[in-house]
Amino acid sequence: MSHNKITVAGQSPNTSGEITVNVENLDDVNITSVSNNQVLQYDNASAKWVNADTSALSGGTVLFIGDGSSTNYPTTGTLGNGDSIKFYNPLYNGISATVGTGWIDSITLPAGDYLCNAVVGLTFSTSNGVANYRWHDGTNYVGTQGNVKEDEETIGSVASLYSSSASSITLSVRINSAPTDINAPSSQGTRQAQYGYIEIRKLG
Repeated sequence: MSHNKITVAGQSPNTSGEITVNVENLDDVNITSVSNNQVLQYDNASAKWVNADTSALSGGTVLFIGDGSSTNYPTTGTLGNGDSIKFYNPLYNGISATVGTGWIDSITLPAGDYLCNAVVGLTFSTSNGVANYRWHDGTNYVGTQGNVKEDEETIGSVASLYSSSASSITLSVRINSAPTDINAPSSQGTRQAQYGYIEIRKLG
């Protein structure tokens, strides 16, 4: 029939000459078992666009620590140069990290690529108090430096790290300079639990 002489992506027109072409009809697209909220993602091996889940967009690849609780900092340990800073209460672990409960001072990440951010809310005995902090991989300080002051409007700047490892890695956030007028753990109060947090995103 005359209306079937022209096709587009293998699709023939109807009797009105209209052609309906779906995404899966395109030559460089391979869609199988489609489900809700999937997206098209390019697959280099097959040189085609394929349907894929959106776990990276849904928060499934994120670790959050810090729920804003009014909880006193642990009274054990010290807060001097080289000491790990504790963060309160993991909220969501979508990256299968090894992390405890309550106050956390280290995180073990599975092999992979991660973007790690930390903000600290420690307290000081004077208005001039300040401490610097960075991520630590057990051997070296890594990533950018953050700092926290006593001023309530300067809770802490972000210490960031891009971590790429073929095996699991244990990270902590440590004070990396002798702090000025920092309170002992027993006098820290609730500021770190209220304002300190960690966010780690798995990349790729």
